[in-house]
Amino acid sequence: MDIISGSCLCGDVTYDITAAPLDFVLCHCERCRKTTGSSFAANLIVRPADLHWRTGAGQVRRWDLPTARSFATATCATCHTPLPHATRDGGRMIVPAGTLDTDPGLTPRHQIFTASKARWCIDVEDIPATS
Repeated sequence: MDIISGSCLCGDVTYDITAAPLDFVLCHCERCRKTTGSSFAANLIVRPADLHWRTGAGQVRRWDLPTARSFATATCATCHTPLPHATRDGGRMIVPAGTLDTDPGLTPRHQIFTASKARWCIDVEDIPATS
């Protein structure tokens, strides 16, 4: 497998994924929508041992939602781009797909929390596109 690389918007934080992701999911829960400012979060799931910070690990700021059993997010301290973070139990890393700089070689495998899906979230193929 080729290394999958990612970074934040300002470039202070960079990382590599050195093994195939365990999963690639689209999450429609309200928390992910608010955290991404979008209709869903697109996340790779990887083993902690497979994610390696190249630069800026000290710039990563984690926030755990106090009212949730397992919801967290992490961002770059400079540009506030969402970044990879460990689940609370440390068993997996959640990697925001929008931060990838290289093609992961896979597409999302499934959607979760679709009962919470925003009513305005539609298939993008139904929307006119310009290049």
